[in-house]
Amino acid sequence: MARPIRKIVIVGGGTAGWLSAAYLNRAFGGKVEITLVESARIGRIGVGEATVPTLRTTFAFLGMKEEDWMPRCNAAFKSAVRFNDWRKPRPDGSRHTYFHPFFTVPEPPVPSYEQPFHKRFGRGVSLAHFWLKQRLAGDPRVRATFGDAGMALQRLCELDKAPKPLPGTDAPDPGYRYAYHFDAALIAEYLRDLATGRGVRHLVADVKAVALDPRGHIEKVVTDTGAELHADLFLDCSGFRGLLINEALHEPFVSERDTLLCDSAIALPADHPGDGLRPYTTANARGDGWIWEIPLYHREGTGYVYSSRTTTPEKAEQELRDFLGPRAHDVPANHIRMRVGHNRRSWVNNCVAVGLSSCFVEPLESTTIALIEYQLALLVLHFPDSDLDERRVTRYNELMTSAFEDLRDFIVMHYCLTDRDDTEFWRAVREAPVPDSLAQKLTEYAQSVIIPDGSQLRLFETRSLWAILSGMEFGFTKAPPSVELMNDDAAWEMFEHIDKERDIYAAALPDHLAYLKVLHGAHGTRA
Repeated sequence: MARPIRKIVIVGGGTAGWLSAAYLNRAFGGKVEITLVESARIGRIGVGEATVPTLRTTFAFLGMKEEDWMPRCNAAFKSAVRFNDWRKPRPDGSRHTYFHPFFTVPEPPVPSYEQPFHKRFGRGVSLAHFWLKQRLAGDPRVRATFGDAGMALQRLCELDKAPKPLPGTDAPDPGYRYAYHFDAALIAEYLRDLATGRGVRHLVADVKAVALDPRGHIEKVVTDTGAELHADLFLDCSGFRGLLINEALHEPFVSERDTLLCDSAIALPADHPGDGLRPYTTANARGDGWIWEIPLYHREGTGYVYSSRTTTPEKAEQELRDFLGPRAHDVPANHIRMRVGHNRRSWVNNCVAVGLSSCFVEPLESTTIALIEYQLALLVLHFPDSDLDERRVTRYNELMTSAFEDLRDFIVMHYCLTDRDDTEFWRAVREAPVPDSLAQKLTEYAQSVIIPDGSQLRLFETRSLWAILSGMEFGFTKAPPSVELMNDDAAWEMFEHIDKERDIYAAALPDHLAYLKVLHGAHGTRA
């Protein structure tokens, strides 16, 4: 007779390990004994991590309050991603740039300007459809990208505004979605303290051996201190190494290097470029990849994501330092070789790989932690007992593969729409194969058939697709025929309302840095 799972061993710390420990402890409390073992020799990357808005829900589940954890983790807000130079300069010679903002929640705490629009046209019709109709008609009144036309947030990002008013003020709250920037090493430490304070056992040691039972399940892991850790379920949070899932269980890894050419990264801390604090991540396209800028409270996290097929680590580091100039800290850069792709199965027998040991797309759009969140939510939903029902395992693996492929398509879309051909890297990007699933989506997108695809992950709404497709000057061919038959008056009223919203919130919302100075308080001054 099957019995409940009573013991979990997590191999590996970092964000993946400690988020897993805190999440499962919160879900199951004292009914499941959780032990996390991590090596003291494996350092953490602490130069900055960007996230997406799902993390707010996860942190709320963990009982984490912004005023408690953000000051301890050098954290700031993130309202969007700005993309610079992902296409050739515009005809007037100006650089190509656009925003992917986090669109407003479906039911914001204040009345939404979309409510009368949906009442007029129905829930299936989007303002983006009218934006496209007017763009194809050459109407000079409509803004160049839907990210700008469909929401006031882009302008607020350009003004370095916080996404919400200061607590205790009577300023209106727009109900914008937002995420965070924080120091990855510090958030891991915060989650460690949270989890161990709630009963998670922490062991600092190196795993030297993994013993399998006759069925091929993990029986125990043995550390260099001589400890033998037995469990009903093991989580592999060992990063790209895949200590349990790949080395011990020999699960094959499915590479995506043919479709996602960037396979390396360099991380380096830097000073802020000015007196303000940008509330968005910046992705600067460069000759062999792109450079990220993640504004933290005290400093910036920066890095270069590049292809090892077109440059060397030494040249890439020099390009990053040249880009940053005197802002770059005089410390050794952290060179990272990225494993882009996914395990054929992320759950094998009694082992579940979480985080980089499971799958990885690349840092563009900051999906790494969001995938961890999704994996943990799926694991709780499909949590087994001692018989490890194969139906649960199979369904989990199917959902994970689907989620990965959906995110892969989303990221590849950023690259395959470029017109850059000025370097070997960008020429290779344009010649790289496009997944069949994405090719089908792009065919549909051209005719404005942009609807949810059924993925259970859904990190980004369809309006995010509109923002990126319009920002990358995608070749739309037609607006929905139904919209051609509708009156534009309500749509123009919405565009005018958004214009007014820009002015209202530009005046009402505090500067990002001013908000954070209040939030961080006595936890240190900004460098």
